Amino acid sequence: MCTAHFLIGAVAIVDDGAGRILVARHTYRRGAPWALPGGWVQRGENPAHTVVREIREETSLETEIMSLLTILVESPGHLTAVYRARVAGGTFRPSDEVSAVRFIAPGDWPDGLREDHRRLIAALATRPTPLA
Repeated sequence: MCTAHFLIGAVAIVDDGAGRILVARHTYRRGAPWALPGGWVQRGENPAHTVVREIREETSLETEIMSLLTILVESPGHLTAVYRARVAGGTFRPSDEVSAVRFIAPGDWPDGLREDHRRLIAALATRPTPLA
């Protein structure tokens, strides 16, 4: 029996309460440096915990996951979990991976925002958060 191996990513649509979404300027992306915050899931890690950990490591912001919005099949071996989250504390500090963050209104796209993340924000930012 063969077990499939997957890359699993996790990103968050972090809403500021006024409908604006957090995006981060990544230092290692030249053509499209702006993107939703998140990262790769480590072996055995819950993808929701990945988002919280990555945002803390890259921005010093503390976040709280509100809900899972969707799972994207990026390719046969790559899945991405997309969560709704909110900032629960902390103050932004640049890191080796993220030089800036800002909240944007859907449609008010910064130059260099990843096209796939633009589509995610447009499609999911206004979707209601399900009741727990």
